Amino acid sequence: MQKLRLSMVLLLTAVGTLKAQEFVEPFADFFSMKECYVVTNADEEIHGKIQGATDSKGFITRLTLVDEYGVKHKFKASQVKRFAIKPNGFTKLNTVNEKTTSIRHAVKTDYNNILDREWIYFDSERMPRSKKTGLLQLLNPGLDDYVKVYYHPNGSKSMPISIKGIPIVGGEERTFLVVKENGDTEIVRKASFERSYKKIFADEPAMLSDRNPKFKNFAQHIANYNDLRYQKLMAGK
Repeated sequence: MQKLRLSMVLLLTAVGTLKAQEFVEPFADFFSMKECYVVTNADEEIHGKIQGATDSKGFITRLTLVDEYGVKHKFKASQVKRFAIKPNGFTKLNTVNEKTTSIRHAVKTDYNNILDREWIYFDSERMPRSKKTGLLQLLNPGLDDYVKVYYHPNGSKSMPISIKGIPIVGGEERTFLVVKENGDTEIVRKASFERSYKKIFADEPAMLSDRNPKFKNFAQHIANYNDLRYQKLMAGK
C-alpha cells in the first residue's frame, strides 16, 4: 500500500495539472527545534526555534521558543498575533501520505502545495464555541484580507469507501473555521454551505447572484469576493 501511495504521489506531482484557486493543505503535526517566529500583540517579531507547544482540543494555546541568543520565550495564544513555523521534510512527507488515503483525495491534492511550502501560519483567534483563544492554522494565506479560513482539527471528513481494499473516496475536509474581518470564529460546513455563503458574502450583492455555490469552490469564491472589494476600494480613490 505504501508503494502504491508513493507511486500515486509521484505521478500526480509530475502531471502538474492546472487547478482553480484552492486552500493550502493543512499540516497535522510539526516537530520541536524547527525555525519559527512570533509576532506579538505589540508588533514585536521574535525569531528562534520552537521548543514546545501546548494544545487544547487540537488548537495551540501556549508555545515556547528559544531565540538566537538562547533566551527562552513563553507565550499564551492570547499574547500572539501570528506564529509561523517551517515544516521539515518528514512533516511534509507525512502530510503527503495523509492526503493519499483515497484515490479521489490524491487526485485533488496539489502536492507541490505541500512539498514547496516554506511556512505554516497560525493566527490568534477565539476557538469555536469558546471564550478561549487558540492559534488557528491559516489555509488561505495571501487571500486573507477580508475572510480568513482555518483548519478545523476536530471537523468532520468524508466517509471512506473502498473497492477490493483500495480506498476510492474519503478523508476530505467537510468543515472549516472562518473569521471575517475580526468577527467571531464560525464553523462552515459542507452540508449547510449555501447558508454560510450568503452570510459571509452578504455585503457584495454580485456574489449572491450565484444561486448554487459549491463548498469545493470556497477558495475561489473568496478570491472573487476579494476582487470585488478591491475594485470598490480603487474606485473610491
